Amino acid sequence: MTMVRESGPGTPDEGLLGEAPVAQAISPDEASAIAAEVRELISEGREQLALERLRALHPADIGLILAGLPGASREAILRVMSPETVAWVLRQLNPLDAGRVGARLGVNALSFALNQVHPQQALALLLRLPRRSARVLAGRLDAPLPEAEILEHPPDTAGALMVADYPTVASDDTAAAARASIAELWEDRRKYTHVFVLGAQGRPVGQIAMVDLALAEDETPVAGISEPIVAAVTVETEAQECARLRRHYNLTQLPVVDDRGHLIGVILAEALLSALVEQDTRQMLRVATVAGETADGPLALSVRTRLPWLTVNLATTFLAAATIGLFESTLAQAVVLAAFLPVVAGQGGIGGTQTLTLIVRAIALGELVGITARRLLVREAILGVLHGVWLGLLVAAVAILWKQNLGLGLVLGLAMLGNMIIAGSIGAAVPLFLRRIGVDPAVASAVVVTTFTDVFGFLLFLGIARAAISLIV
Repeated sequence: MTMVRESGPGTPDEGLLGEAPVAQAISPDEASAIAAEVRELISEGREQLALERLRALHPADIGLILAGLPGASREAILRVMSPETVAWVLRQLNPLDAGRVGARLGVNALSFALNQVHPQQALALLLRLPRRSARVLAGRLDAPLPEAEILEHPPDTAGALMVADYPTVASDDTAAAARASIAELWEDRRKYTHVFVLGAQGRPVGQIAMVDLALAEDETPVAGISEPIVAAVTVETEAQECARLRRHYNLTQLPVVDDRGHLIGVILAEALLSALVEQDTRQMLRVATVAGETADGPLALSVRTRLPWLTVNLATTFLAAATIGLFESTLAQAVVLAAFLPVVAGQGGIGGTQTLTLIVRAIALGELVGITARRLLVREAILGVLHGVWLGLLVAAVAILWKQNLGLGLVLGLAMLGNMIIAGSIGAAVPLFLRRIGVDPAVASAVVVTTFTDVFGFLLFLGIARAAISLIV
């Protein structure tokens, strides 16, 4: 097993979880088993034993188990857990997990814990939580927080992601001064990958990688080991753009500057990664129209998130049903056609969703630069032809062998070919069109694409069947 040793200024002492433990990485199955054991101990009223079981775990696993406990059990364990311990656990988590665990603990438990710790520690924890929650908690604290103004930046912006403490060195200084700047950060010093070089007016003019700094002699001039800064952002820059810069330029830190170009903050690697993961997760969830929902979140949020889109989807299914109703006479003449309606519509829906997902992902990652819409549509139409030929032949063969009806196989194969071409074209066209008119393509594309493939699939299949009814009956 991988060994993870917690030590140094950020580690809990005897008053927290006991002496700093050597925490082993555990598998999800092991975490689930420990969580079950902790729940059982709490149900038996042995909260201290439950806390003892948790004390040897890594903070990430403690947070995971705390977040998964039922409300009553979580409150019981929090009553015997010191506020310093709660704050320490959350500070060791990555920002995404810290936000999730913090939300599960609730405002009352967090505000009580934060009121018991040093204001600087409270601020460090609040910076790891979603900004809306952090601002609410900051307002409930007894002591004013240092640099609390950074909590006022809107969520999902660079200002909300940045930290206000960072290592800097003057451009005319030496490597020794750069090392001293890192040492002043104490427990946070491990989080930084670069020291920023400041010019005469306090503007960032370069950066020094930690590896280069470690290999340099104390007397080495900063100018000799610094490198240019690839990108910088302002506090208003959207988190989505920060994530794009991190991905596109493989950045580990991102400086934040004010209107005059002065360095005012740094977005750390973990915050950039969290923004990247959150962006990708939101895109994926929006395709399924469940953005903002979590697996263990409140039922009311799930209802508000899903029900409107389910209602819209219900309306589109009636449109598909009305299409079928146009061909009642054809279905009456050849009832066997009804058995193959889901085949044509289902394959078209899958094909359209594949294309849709690819295009939405490409839009999110900025991969469509220099690629015209016409080129994408032609490409997906060609793919639709290739897929449609194969699937059409396959479904025709199945129909002929199953129903011993050559005409049915021909109709079904042609309908499949046509619907796969439509699916590919519509799957590419819809997100491109929505982006063109300023609508997030990840929000509404799925409903539109599936509606098109269902309706046109039925129209093709039943329309061709009506024209060739003499070959089927």
